Amino acid sequence: MSCCVFTKNSKECKNCKKPYTKIHPTETLVKPKSILKNKNKRVKRNSIYPQENYLRKSIIENNKESLEKEHKRRNEFTKKFLAEIIHCGACKEKFSLGDHALQINCGSCNQFFHCSVAGACVGPNCSVILDGKKESLKYCMGCVNPYLKINVMNNGLCLCKICEFDPYIDKEYLKV
Repeated sequence: MSCCVFTKNSKECKNCKKPYTKIHPTETLVKPKSILKNKNKRVKRNSIYPQENYLRKSIIENNKESLEKEHKRRNEFTKKFLAEIIHCGACKEKFSLGDHALQINCGSCNQFFHCSVAGACVGPNCSVILDGKKESLKYCMGCVNPYLKINVMNNGLCLCKICEFDPYIDKEYLKV
């Protein structure tokens, strides 16, 4: 606040006889003080939770050992799983899963096949769009009509018995 008192037409203060200004010269502006003790000095920290070096090393070693145990356990399970023996539905020959000889699982009879594969069904009832790609059920030769031309051709496509009677199926696929 100002100590000066001005009259309507005067250009001087009645108390101190100084010229009229908005801020009295005796007033000083108060500068805000910083709440930080060392405002010019920056304190650097190595980490948020500082630990001793030997503690860090022991934690790293423990994590490494647990990861190695987990990898060993997974590899043993994978070897055991791939050693499983499954027989072909058509020729009854035995194959292990690790051989990668079995090609399909039939959508109708639910058996595994490495031979006598008809292919993927082109009908609308057996297909679904998954991740932008059309996926269809696979069938064996015993589960499709052997008289249709598409089922006899060796092009990887077939028409199952369910989709054969669908009214929306293309007539091209129903040729004998």
